[in-house]
Amino acid sequence: MRDKSLVIVSADCHAGPDSMTAYRDYLDPKYRPDYDDYLARIAAYEASFQDHFSRGGAPSPQGEDGLSDIEARTRYLDADGVSAEVIYAQGAIPFATYPAVAGRERLMDYQADQARLAAGAHAYNRWLADFCATNPDRHIGIARIPILDIGAAVAEVEFAAKAGLRGGVILPPLINPEIPAYNDPRYERLWAACAEHRMTLNMHGGAQLTYGGGAERGALVLAETDWWSHRGLAHLLFAGVFERHPELHLAITEQRTHWAAPLLRDYDSIYEYPGSSNLRRVLPRRPSEYFRSNCFVGASFMSRPECEARDELGVECLMWGSDFPHTEGAWPHTETSLRWTFGCGVSSDDLRAMIGGNAARCYNLDLARLQPLADRIGPTEARLRVPVESLPELPKEGHISWAFRQGGAWH
Repeated sequence: MRDKSLVIVSADCHAGPDSMTAYRDYLDPKYRPDYDDYLARIAAYEASFQDHFSRGGAPSPQGEDGLSDIEARTRYLDADGVSAEVIYAQGAIPFATYPAVAGRERLMDYQADQARLAAGAHAYNRWLADFCATNPDRHIGIARIPILDIGAAVAEVEFAAKAGLRGGVILPPLINPEIPAYNDPRYERLWAACAEHRMTLNMHGGAQLTYGGGAERGALVLAETDWWSHRGLAHLLFAGVFERHPELHLAITEQRTHWAAPLLRDYDSIYEYPGSSNLRRVLPRRPSEYFRSNCFVGASFMSRPECEARDELGVECLMWGSDFPHTEGAWPHTETSLRWTFGCGVSSDDLRAMIGGNAARCYNLDLARLQPLADRIGPTEARLRVPVESLPELPKEGHISWAFRQGGAWH
């Protein structure tokens, strides 16, 4: 009997048009003149740098055509054996802070009002919905919402759900002091709308952080970027969001995993502290219990040491991702990465959970609908069991990828 192919779901991929001008046709016409000014500002900002910072996001020297060309993307996914993908934005979206992620010593001097931010999010969501519509079982898009206008954010959740963006919504990191903490009661309408429409909450690595132009800049970005992207976790757990909405999911993606178990131990200790008796009256379960029932770590570029420590957090909380097409991810060395990471005595159940099953639970996917595609493109379990004792198969640029870390969180 033939070994059944594995359904692999990447919980972290990226897409975006090949030029930000492509968003123009998706904007409400009344905002297009303002958008032309925004694009002119980007051009002037880019002209002031001599680097190759691509589209306001992480450099992608390979596979960049797959960000916007669905035929090229399909070829890359097929070659990777990836049956489905969760899609985050590549680079900035209309009227948003530019560039989208850290990498330079300053951001572009521009700030849009709430109406334009809402229009920009809507334009991006319309573009992404068209992109995902080519194969909605395979491409799971994550919507952007205007977080400072709860009414508009709820309306965008409803639009995105109707448009087929089944990945849910992304919550921005709480860097902007104007964004209230996520335990603020004003968000209750948003959480309820997301729960009603089965829209997962997402927090993604990377943030608009600047640290000047010194040699330490990159190190400071790495030191703080994960913390910013999961800071809101405590707010959601302690505020009882998952107690009120037990069907709501949260994914914290493009992360390493080393932080999660110790942090949950700290949160449980806070919960058990005698001074937290008022909290325990309204929150019947410990934070770690809500995390393990409702939350997932999108451990993109999961390393072998992280896999070996999987039981510390809980296998049920871990999702693999390729981070396509970023150089720090597993792509285009995906199969070697999977063999390296999971070829360490992982049980069949654990393997299938981490490379697809947990993502299916997080995003309400039907693995049976993906199995025929997996049978055509996916690797078998036996193929992934072939050990990679060292990394002779890895091309010379592979050391950049965090998927092949052998020691700490970053190397």
